[in-house]
Amino acid sequence: MSLPLLTTLLEAEHAAVYGYGVLGARLADEPLTLARSAYDSHRARRDQLVARLLERGGDPEPPPPAYEVAVSSPDQALELAVRLEDGLAVRWRDLVGGTDDRQLRALGLAGLRECAVRAARWRRASGVSPATIALPGTAEPR
Repeated sequence: MSLPLLTTLLEAEHAAVYGYGVLGARLADEPLTLARSAYDSHRARRDQLVARLLERGGDPEPPPPAYEVAVSSPDQALELAVRLEDGLAVRWRDLVGGTDDRQLRALGLAGLRECAVRAARWRRASGVSPATIALPGTAEPR
């Protein structure tokens, strides 16, 4: 059943929305534009997941009121953005591999692809090389 995978993914998307709200306060210029775009994308994905859970008889949990996230510099904000995208890539990958439902697999693949692209952009913005990893969500770049 896909409900546990969707629930775990929804929890991760809730955390990403919150995290981008925190890290965006430490960024300016192009990184801030990227953070706003990521925030909007994660909100849209979160809403899709809520709809999918409801369609399947699930009971989506609301997000907690707060998360323990501290970001005090632009560098920390960039690091958090990479961690958020890498963590979400794992959850989206789990959905792709954990369901036989074609629609959910397509959703999972799209989410995985979006996270991988955003993580690469964040790595590039923070000067991390390489900017991409072979299997997003499975390893840290060296």
